[in-house]
Amino acid sequence: MKRIKSLLAMLLIIALIVSMTSCFVISGRKMWLLKGTYKLTTYTYTPSHERREGYTPTTYDYVNDEKYKYEDYLIITGTSTGYYVHKDATGECYVKEITLSYEYDQEGKGKIEYIVHNDAISVSSDESGTHRLGVNKKILNYSKSAFDYTQLFTNKPMRSESITVRWEKVNHSTDLSYVEKQLGTLKSYDYNAFAARGIYELTSMFDVATGEHLESEYQYFFYIVDTATGAEKATVCYALKDSPEVQVRRDVTITRESGDWSAMTIDGVAWTLEKQWGNYYINEKDGIQRQLNLVSYDMSDEMLESLIDNRLPAEQE
Repeated sequence: MKRIKSLLAMLLIIALIVSMTSCFVISGRKMWLLKGTYKLTTYTYTPSHERREGYTPTTYDYVNDEKYKYEDYLIITGTSTGYYVHKDATGECYVKEITLSYEYDQEGKGKIEYIVHNDAISVSSDESGTHRLGVNKKILNYSKSAFDYTQLFTNKPMRSESITVRWEKVNHSTDLSYVEKQLGTLKSYDYNAFAARGIYELTSMFDVATGEHLESEYQYFFYIVDTATGAEKATVCYALKDSPEVQVRRDVTITRESGDWSAMTIDGVAWTLEKQWGNYYINEKDGIQRQLNLVSYDMSDEMLESLIDNRLPAEQE
């Protein structure tokens, strides 16, 4: 019992330290001053790691590192919805609709001290730095410093993660006009469409009458689905078990059958979002039900190749 109490006490101390090391300046603003377009100017992250001699942990600089080169914008409209624009080193460039909420000061002065933004994937997350930002005049910011501690049970000397996020106001525009001058015409996703884009996999088939699982003829079968407004497109990529080394890849048609992407037709096949769990699509034809799962929000060729590699048969020595 004493050991349990001491462990709980230690955990409370660690939690207190974590809260104390999240340090950033708050200086709230009235809504009319807060509204506008903000650009991401700093985003660095160092993961938690063991402290040991000669080891330097990797710090990810998403704005300046050539591998990432984020050029992101956050448009605060003053309403419950806004826009998030993302551009990176891969050439990906798009705008997505987001939800916005505002946390006012407790003194009743009507000044906003925190902004929370989410898309259809994060939904209602209030994770600081990523979704919840402190207001400091023309800056939205978050910073958490690392602290040293000893890991429970293993007694390893550790250092916690650290993160710094900073957005700077660059224009008073509450629409996309300023960003489009910087980046040109943007591929656009409405709120629900952003969560529906990604790589889908045909994962199972079964006989509806008997419940029997049926063997698939495919070694792998993927759809790459882009749900951008007015530019919806899909690509199928598969190989048969009889010839797993022969890949078939072609563009196919896709249409949205409902405003929220709860139903869509790909290559002439109708898919409906499963109602109870809401995390996969089903198609039923001739007594056979097929299941289509979203396996990655990342539509890149690198992600697709990684998924395919994991589905190929192991090489025999």
